[in-house]
Amino acid sequence: MSRTPVSLLALPALFAVMPCEASGRDGSDAAAARDAPAPVPPRSASTETDDEIVVTAERYGEAKVAAESEFSEEEIAGQGTDSIQDLLTRLAPFIDGSGEAPIILINGKPAGFDRSILFYPAEALDRLAVLKPEAAAQYGYAPGKRVVNLVLKKSYSSLNVDAGVNWATAGGQYGGNLSAGRVAISGPVRWNVNARLGRDSALRKDARNIPRPATPFDRVGYVAGIDGGEIDPALSAAAGRLVVVAAIPMGAAPSAPALADFAGTADETHAADPHAFDTLQSARRSSTLSLGVTRPVGGFTASLSLNASRNSSRGLRGLPMASVVVPAGSPWSPFAGDVLLIRPFAGDRPLRNDNSSESLGGSLTLNGVIGGWQTSLGLNYVRSWGENLFETGIDIARVQGLIDAGDVAFNPYGAWDDSLLLGNRTRTKSENLSGRLQLQKAVTDLPAGPLNASFAVNASRGSSESRQSGMRGEPFVIDTARAQLDGRLALTVPVSRRGKSEIGPLGDMTVDVSIGGQAMSSSPLQTQFGGGINWSPVSRVQLRGSIDHAKTAPSFDQLDAPIETRVIRIFDYARGEVAEPVSLTGGNPDLGRGSRQSLALNATVRPFDDQTLSLTVEYRQTIAKGGIASFPELTPVIEAAFPERVTRDAAGRLVAVDARAINIARETDTGLNSGIALRLPALGAAARAAPGPDPLQFSVSLNHRWRLKSELLTRPGVPVIDQLADSGQSRHNLSLQITAGKRGIGASFNGNWASAATVSNADRRFRFKPPLTFNLSMFVEPGRLTGQSGEGGLTKDLKLSFDIQNLFNGYRRITLDDGSTPPGYTRDEIDPLGRTVRVTFRKRF
Repeated sequence: MSRTPVSLLALPALFAVMPCEASGRDGSDAAAARDAPAPVPPRSASTETDDEIVVTAERYGEAKVAAESEFSEEEIAGQGTDSIQDLLTRLAPFIDGSGEAPIILINGKPAGFDRSILFYPAEALDRLAVLKPEAAAQYGYAPGKRVVNLVLKKSYSSLNVDAGVNWATAGGQYGGNLSAGRVAISGPVRWNVNARLGRDSALRKDARNIPRPATPFDRVGYVAGIDGGEIDPALSAAAGRLVVVAAIPMGAAPSAPALADFAGTADETHAADPHAFDTLQSARRSSTLSLGVTRPVGGFTASLSLNASRNSSRGLRGLPMASVVVPAGSPWSPFAGDVLLIRPFAGDRPLRNDNSSESLGGSLTLNGVIGGWQTSLGLNYVRSWGENLFETGIDIARVQGLIDAGDVAFNPYGAWDDSLLLGNRTRTKSENLSGRLQLQKAVTDLPAGPLNASFAVNASRGSSESRQSGMRGEPFVIDTARAQLDGRLALTVPVSRRGKSEIGPLGDMTVDVSIGGQAMSSSPLQTQFGGGINWSPVSRVQLRGSIDHAKTAPSFDQLDAPIETRVIRIFDYARGEVAEPVSLTGGNPDLGRGSRQSLALNATVRPFDDQTLSLTVEYRQTIAKGGIASFPELTPVIEAAFPERVTRDAAGRLVAVDARAINIARETDTGLNSGIALRLPALGAAARAAPGPDPLQFSVSLNHRWRLKSELLTRPGVPVIDQLADSGQSRHNLSLQITAGKRGIGASFNGNWASAATVSNADRRFRFKPPLTFNLSMFVEPGRLTGQSGEGGLTKDLKLSFDIQNLFNGYRRITLDDGSTPPGYTRDEIDPLGRTVRVTFRKRF
């Protein structure tokens, strides 16, 4: 915890320049006052030698645990991000190299379930602090998780309107978004409202160079002779030539066509491009509304947030074609013999794969002190609805049966009812009520500092109802309800403290231990325990070791999430071709319990004893037994391990994949992570408060992940799968981020690289060469650059942002041993979207 010493002799000068409540929208008036040089009274010789009384004051918004690193207002401005959520994403390499989302504090207090803070503009922050590793245990979370303290400005007000457009540079896909947000902060009181609309068009196959299927597609339909022969000699005579194909006549819909009608359409077809009715990426729409308010209530601070969202996607699965036999003698056939009828279901109407979801939620968080315990109580309620429509094709057997029965009410050439389609529709609704209580207190003072205890309890209850039906409405209902309770007790024990009660050369050392348990409906208690040591022998070196052991149980979503079916595009290694199977995702009620043991050793070195340069290396090992894992990429070894999850037709073609979560017998992952972080200029608080122009902020992060071991045992008695040797997983991953900017202008450049990998089947080896991908983001505020930020006009408080994803249009290349590219792995088939560009205009009022 940082405290700022203030000399009593300087207090008059300090109060002389201290601003009142900021009147500007973002506290700019206050910032100008801070930048003004403070008058310092002359000091006599006697004053120079007199003893001074020093007062220490806690910094506003400071957490109970000291910061490991801090990002000032100037550094945040140099990032050019629009929201706190975007800022956390941009700073992720400096927070936690693993990419795991951090725990959030707001002004030193747990955010709880309140996520409205993520919609605040980044300019609302006074600073962002990454706390020391022991902070998670002290706030009642699992040891080792990183904690970020968001310190807001004492006074801030803004109204922002954002409009953005995005598109793929290869064409075929575009989108846009519009959002508006209002934020106001006045000391401990704050409120915000944010609304956002987004839309992205579908990317159809005909927009890319993808091979067409050999099967014929027709917009209208036609009759043909059996086995490609003559339809009927009488029809050939009427047409004056041999007729093997004749389009369905226009008058065939209301009544049975005559032979002369088909003579007029002899040799006619209406070919269709099947790729015009099939999407590589569904069209998407989204809308969100978020409101939040925080204010003191007695001795507590209360935060209330409400949110609502709606998301939908519309995908196309191709033009459904039917091939049926119209027998001789049918009331709908003028021909002497059987003919083959080939037609679409309903003109240009494609098969659909539509998904939609709506949710409505609210949360209440209370922070305060009860009996000396820092207390945080949170309640959260979410209700959601979802619908999934998945059409698979035409019910050919039923159509053929109606024709064979000679049903005069069924016209094989006319409009067909949707009941003749195959597919399913799933409607779900669910609700979840959860609560969290956190208690934290320094229970006693030890020579090296206070002994801190924290206790956290989480309780939740969820229920869901799923109604599945075919296209003819056969219902199948599944109702589930589950409750869960878990708790954790943690102690942080200071062993040695540099300069206070140091034990020999130990320097700073703390030990944290935790024990907890989890119980779920129809499941016994799951225990967990862990511990860690934080040791800083010298101020430039920070060492940490932790171990965690927990019995695990599946979550609500893993057990009861709504079942969704959608078509995915993957490479079938068994047949060496691209397949488009049905993928089944959602909850798996058959999941069982397991255990997980983790070990982590971390070392951080700061050679200059500040934030300028940080060197980090970390060893991690995780062993899961009987645990839960996501279904991996379907490779030959995975299919051999989970044959019940893969469905093939009589010809061996891949039809469906059950991609729900799985239980595994044992999974071992071992890795070595390392990173370098450089930040310039690394200015102290005094330097940042000095007058002068905003300095250019420059930062670089380079992170390397080396997977030493990754083995998967699916069930006892089968061979262990080495996922690094033959499952397409890379052993090395490298990420780079470079940011340079200041108020008004800046840019960020990041890139990712992964080492080559291989996948083998019985007779071929596929070599994967992941792309070296780069992304570029830039922003500019014209008003600041021209010196008109304080004047009216269009450029006042206007920011333009320009983002390019996949700058050099890279993609994951796959080749065989001879260097050739296998079918299905052309550039457009692997990554059809390619490079995308986004331009955003942001105006503050």
